[in-house]
Amino acid sequence: MLGIDRLLQKIFSKKKEEDLDLQIKENYIHGLIFYNSYFDILSKALPRGSFCFIVGGWVRDRLINRPLGKNIDIDFIVTAPPMEVAKNLKKYINGSIFQFEKEKTVVSFIFQENDYNYRFDFSYLDISDIISSDLSYEEKEEKILDRLVQDLLSRDFTINAIAVNFDDTSGLSASHTTLIDPSNGFKDIQEGIVRPISLENIVKDPVRILRGYRLSLELDFKLDKEFEKFVKNNVDLLEKSPKERIRDELLKIVSNENSYSTLEKLKENKVLSKVVSQGLEELSTYKNVEEILKKNLIL
Repeated sequence: MLGIDRLLQKIFSKKKEEDLDLQIKENYIHGLIFYNSYFDILSKALPRGSFCFIVGGWVRDRLINRPLGKNIDIDFIVTAPPMEVAKNLKKYINGSIFQFEKEKTVVSFIFQENDYNYRFDFSYLDISDIISSDLSYEEKEEKILDRLVQDLLSRDFTINAIAVNFDDTSGLSASHTTLIDPSNGFKDIQEGIVRPISLENIVKDPVRILRGYRLSLELDFKLDKEFEKFVKNNVDLLEKSPKERIRDELLKIVSNENSYSTLEKLKENKVLSKVVSQGLEELSTYKNVEEILKKNLIL
């Protein structure tokens, strides 16, 4: 089968009047900026013939050259069963494996190196029906890419929905790679905007409301105006969201030393009053958090 980059080049070179369903923005960047030394080991753990893409925060943060910190989280989309990939990786690295439900089933591989905490999250892109079909190789790869695009378009914010081909980031094979960016997230990264891929995606998972404010705080990005307007009119969506996930997002916000202005926005939009009652008892574990909320943001 063709390499993903070769496939992308073929798609981009086709005439516009063919009206392809694959709406992918063409941006090229060197794969080495996404490189991590453990990728060379991960490449050994990936079953032969499978595809792997890096997606989410790691891609976003490397594009803005954000400092790494001690906690390194990297999200992967794999076409092999995620548990198989994690178990293969465990043969080379001493780590722990667990599975959880997020927007989809995710298998995490967690390990440490000195003071650094690593977390590799693997989500599954099922292409078994495509592989077993009677389509030509080229048609199969276009279908695979189309399915990857649909996965990206189901995510939360445009800046988190950019993928790169894993093979282009590893060791001696690193080369210029194409950003697979169906929602124009690279442009939003350049402009410093947190914009939902669609408001429908927020309705499907309202905890993404809090995630949007957290990303804006952590990255010092602006919130999309339409998103903020939507939040003001749809705060009740949070009522039936999982308390644990609401708590986790809120804790990440209030534990940030620059959280005051974000908490003020959440108060103005009536988000804070809606969610704090679901997890306030958990906030006492964070120094001065209750004092911040009670003194400065009376509910």
